[in-house]
Amino acid sequence: MDGIDEAIRSGEGAAFFFVGASQEEKQEGLMRLSTPQELNLHRFRVPNLLGERLVETQGHLREAFDHADEGAAVLFFDEADVLFDPSYAEKAGEEDAALSDYFFDRVEAYPGVAIVCFSSQEYVDRLEGHSADVVVEF
Repeated sequence: MDGIDEAIRSGEGAAFFFVGASQEEKQEGLMRLSTPQELNLHRFRVPNLLGERLVETQGHLREAFDHADEGAAVLFFDEADVLFDPSYAEKAGEEDAALSDYFFDRVEAYPGVAIVCFSSQEYVDRLEGHSADVVVEF
């Protein structure tokens, strides 16, 4: 899995999904993808990026992607399952779909490496029209 360095150099980007990993396994996965001293890692817990309104959440996500893009960083999004759980917002449905589409559109367009962590394959299966370059199941 030497994909991170290659994706950063190419500028084409790569999306990795980590599925079912413990915290230790996530860290091990990062270590296997690149040497830690060369890794400019920006780590985010997706629940911390969620706002009360869709536009607020999109703003938080935009800041995360734009800031990381300036430094050719590796983006690591943990607990992405929350994007499929409407309990954080009063209005479920269309806003939830818009939010997950926005997030995964940004992941796929990111010119560096984006790693998205899910607790189970069920969430990956619910992605419509989005995919990863590599899915790592733990």
